[in-house]
Amino acid sequence: MSERLQLKGLLSEARRKAREKQAEIEGLVILLRNILNPYESDVAKLNVDSAHANMTRLHALVHEMRDLKAKIATYEQDLE
Repeated sequence: MSERLQLKGLLSEARRKAREKQAEIEGLVILLRNILNPYESDVAKLNVDSAHANMTRLHALVHEMRDLKAKIATYEQDLE
């Protein structure tokens, strides 16, 4: 029973982290859309340095999210 409770705790923590990462990902996507305004006619005005930094963070978060989702799936399967 103790192992099952530990696994439920791990699952709960992984789900919480996934929700936090999802919120950050959604925020970064909105931010990138604002930074890379498709209606800007002068591309020299685009802040590509900021976009690059935010895209790098988004890239890392997406990979972390994939790992978390795999862990969650494993935890859920182990609880069945």
